[in-house]
Amino acid sequence: MMEISKCMKIPKIRFKGFEEEWNIAKIKEIAKFSKGNGYSKADLTQQGTPIILYGHMYTQYKSVITSVNHYVKIKPNSVLSDGNEVIIPSSGETPEDISIASAICKSNIIIGGDLNILRFNDEILNKSFAAISISYSKTHKELSRYAQGKTIVHLRNNDIAKGHITYPSLNEQRLIVLFIETIETQIQATSKKLASLKQIKAASLQSMFPQEGETVPKVRFKGFEGEWEEKSFSALYKKSIIKNDLTFGTDKIISVANMYYLTNVNVSDLEYLKTYNIMKLGDIAFEGNKSKRFLHGRFVENTIGDGIVSHVFVVFHPISAEHDINYWKYAINNENIMRNVLIRCTKSSTMMTDLVVNDFLKETILVPSYAEQQKIGAYFRNLDQQISLQTQRLEKIKQIKAACLDKMFV
Repeated sequence: MMEISKCMKIPKIRFKGFEEEWNIAKIKEIAKFSKGNGYSKADLTQQGTPIILYGHMYTQYKSVITSVNHYVKIKPNSVLSDGNEVIIPSSGETPEDISIASAICKSNIIIGGDLNILRFNDEILNKSFAAISISYSKTHKELSRYAQGKTIVHLRNNDIAKGHITYPSLNEQRLIVLFIETIETQIQATSKKLASLKQIKAASLQSMFPQEGETVPKVRFKGFEGEWEEKSFSALYKKSIIKNDLTFGTDKIISVANMYYLTNVNVSDLEYLKTYNIMKLGDIAFEGNKSKRFLHGRFVENTIGDGIVSHVFVVFHPISAEHDINYWKYAINNENIMRNVLIRCTKSSTMMTDLVVNDFLKETILVPSYAEQQKIGAYFRNLDQQISLQTQRLEKIKQIKAACLDKMFV
């Protein structure tokens, strides 16, 4: 006999018109279990029968799956969806990651191996509601506890069967699903727009600066012609040797890597701040940490205001008044432009690279007119503002979703 009992709690946030207490049931009492079968990434083709692989559950699918863009040549004994499944990976890296679920809303999609398949009684539970609940409610925490393993964790159907799920009436379930889907659609649209802006920026950093062996960029603003001028860095920058005389305190210590003022910095002896170098707005500093993106370190421009940096950073001050800081922020930090320069003027150590100042100042770079600098700088500044706006919007929507999920489920 199916055991369903009344839950003593109701959600903190609820749609108007619903007041009944939620029910609670063991998953094994309201679901039938099966498994996906076969297939790996090596089986993928450009066209064929759509397929869901367990690895894509972590990167490409949300709580509700309405379309699939991976295909295979179908094999015998394949498991095909009927549009009424909830799938949960049976292998993953962490217990929290593994106990996520997605509802399949289309038929004739192959369900690959390492996927647990649940078919709920649709007179009791909406499949999309079930997937969302398993992924975000107390059910998620419960199933996480049942996951077993160290390097790779596993969650089997018999583990899932031990779990519990709380649920309201079908009408309330549908409203919750619609609300969450609306938020996820906004997240997806904003993420897509943000990715597009980042792609535009990456392409622009390539096309709006001359490539190696060239003297003009491939893409240029109307009204600008002629070759860019080759200048030595010694004609553009001079090494700054100004030490802090305690004009700047701990509230003006700049993080060169991230370009913001550090907070809550504790210095036992304020006299030590006299060893810090002053870095003014528009100055650049060499940051020697190696990364996949910057194999030989990188230059970072101060775009936030006057401050101080540790003495380990070499600081340079622009010489010319016709120096657009927005332009140089992107030029001096552009790996395509600076890679070969830094190869020639840095020395590699275990974790970092050290800048040879005299060698750097002898190096050259192509420079546009001041007017073109301003045009390019304004373009990238506007692009970064749009990226920042979409990033903030995305984070806010995700916060709204997290808050709602926390309060809309029991």
